[in-house]
Amino acid sequence: MEKPNILWISNHDSSAWNFGCYGDEYGHTPNIDRLAAEGVQYSNAFTAGPICSPSRTSIYTGMYPTTLGTHHHRSIVIRPKGVKLLSKILTDAGYICTEPDSDINLYISKEECQQYQNSSDFWKTSNENKPFFSYYKLSDSHASVFKLTPTDAREQRSSLLEDEELHDPKDVPVPTFVPDTALFRERMALFYDALSNVDKRVGTILNKLEELKLNENTIVVFWADHGTGYPRGKIHTYDDGLRIPLIIRFPEKFQHLAPALPGTVIDELVLHMDLYATTLQFANIPISGCIQSRNLCGPHKDEPRDFVCSARDRLDNNPEMIRTIRTKKYRYIRNFLPHQPYASFYPDGGYFSPIPEEGTPERDFWETSCLPSQQRIHDPDGVFLMYSFPSMLNGHGLPKKYQKYPIWQARKPFEELYDIENDPESIHNLAGDPTLNNTIDELRSKLFDWMIEIEDLGLIDETEIIVRASAYGGINREVGIHCTNFSRILETADLARLGTVGQQELITRLEDSDSAVRYWAVTGLSSYQFDLYTINQILPCLDDESISVSLAAANYLVRAGKGSETIASFTKGLKSDILWARIRAGAYLSYCSRSQLRPMAPLIPVLQKAIKKETILGPEHEHYIQVDQFPGMLNSQRDVIGNEWVLNRVMKRIQLATDEKI
Repeated sequence: MEKPNILWISNHDSSAWNFGCYGDEYGHTPNIDRLAAEGVQYSNAFTAGPICSPSRTSIYTGMYPTTLGTHHHRSIVIRPKGVKLLSKILTDAGYICTEPDSDINLYISKEECQQYQNSSDFWKTSNENKPFFSYYKLSDSHASVFKLTPTDAREQRSSLLEDEELHDPKDVPVPTFVPDTALFRERMALFYDALSNVDKRVGTILNKLEELKLNENTIVVFWADHGTGYPRGKIHTYDDGLRIPLIIRFPEKFQHLAPALPGTVIDELVLHMDLYATTLQFANIPISGCIQSRNLCGPHKDEPRDFVCSARDRLDNNPEMIRTIRTKKYRYIRNFLPHQPYASFYPDGGYFSPIPEEGTPERDFWETSCLPSQQRIHDPDGVFLMYSFPSMLNGHGLPKKYQKYPIWQARKPFEELYDIENDPESIHNLAGDPTLNNTIDELRSKLFDWMIEIEDLGLIDETEIIVRASAYGGINREVGIHCTNFSRILETADLARLGTVGQQELITRLEDSDSAVRYWAVTGLSSYQFDLYTINQILPCLDDESISVSLAAANYLVRAGKGSETIASFTKGLKSDILWARIRAGAYLSYCSRSQLRPMAPLIPVLQKAIKKETILGPEHEHYIQVDQFPGMLNSQRDVIGNEWVLNRVMKRIQLATDEKI
């Protein structure tokens, strides 16, 4: 049986509705629109997560990142036996394949990579009588376009297109949940310029296929890794962060594999990781029973999903756990760390900007703006607003009309519910509507059942996963397989939502035999106001054998004004050989106010040593680090994110708080 060529074209950071074929009348994407008219277009396609590396890992493995333990951004994980990259399976089946995306959370050995072609264009000159699987990654519209200064934005825009093709900032559509400023309009216009450039590149690829007469044998798939890079888009679990374009075009000879006629819009709920099983179907390769991907096409098409679920966990240095379920009508979001704001904590307002001079407004902003207790403005995307101080600030903070949205507030609600049919931008949180209690209960129950079914490793703290995985050769997936307590762990993580009743039970579970339960008991209590009784109950947790529990207790107590009691716990975390423990210790401190940091002066020499620490993970990883095709990712995680973005900056803020010289 003849096998088709398969060509993936992936675009960075773009929601479905940014394209003309999805209804955007402002954008100019004629080539992508043509692709949709000649193929099938999925109107309800979503990603497994709103962040780059977990999302891409899912599409290459056909598994949820939370099942594999690849759910945290920029973390390299040992692949369990039986989990093969899509490229490897296709190569073994006789396909010529390009190498996988480097930004996935799995070790890929140099030996394996030698089997792949290193150029997306290899098919243009390939003479081998073999089918190909080629992957184009287009990154013009990356979120970085929203972090440019006005001058840089104008310069970059003019370099992409001819003058008559540039989008006018005055006419650009602005989402209702984003401050409508001249700077944002400039950046939004640049984003649309970037999309136009992406569209031109798609047109070039399609034209080349026709020129080489390869279009007659090639299935073309266009998708995005997650949503657009503005606030409430990328990294967030709203539709702007999770709903993506997905278009598949079939040549005439392979129309029997298509789920519908050309030009059809399909509204069934799909995840982009379903392309794993679907691509294997295209290639007539048997689908392994262990994957969680579903086949969308062909004679063995799976039944449509009734709902899709997605997860958000750590982004760089920012710990997080959010789970969401989407039906055609509703999106329900469960925030498991409500006491932690959506805001990221890059305390100086830019990745590598110097600390502002003392006595300036910028210095005051630097010292207070990222702190939940003293915040004038939140920045959910790290540097989005703060990078251009004071351009996007309005007086003493964000205009009042935007302050009602959760991402701009000092804490998140436990639950969010949006009627997507009537509120596509997810503006009105209906979680407090008593007439919808049954709907919320039903969606929460389905979401929780899904978490248990997939063995959601987000329920076990990242450091604890590494500790437990050491018993299984460092394989995170094995931790989930051997965990028999997921239901109780999840029940504990949910208790804080129940108010006083939940608080009493959380205190009881501080002495549970399972460290994951104890972690969520401490973490859940962080959602309540501090009181002396709870403080006294948590104090013994500082000596917990689990670093995760000990650090969670330290985080609670330092925020409760008991910082001097936490020095030993933070020291233990900062001295750990596990990178994620050091980052978590620094992350907890990053959320502290100046007064909360003042007793932490004894940590300064500990932080100095932690910054110089070379170890990343346990010994099980050493072999993989040596043969890893992309070792720089882990080194970057340690040196840039862990040491520079977190530990060094926390150390400087403690020094400032204690009036010591930097």
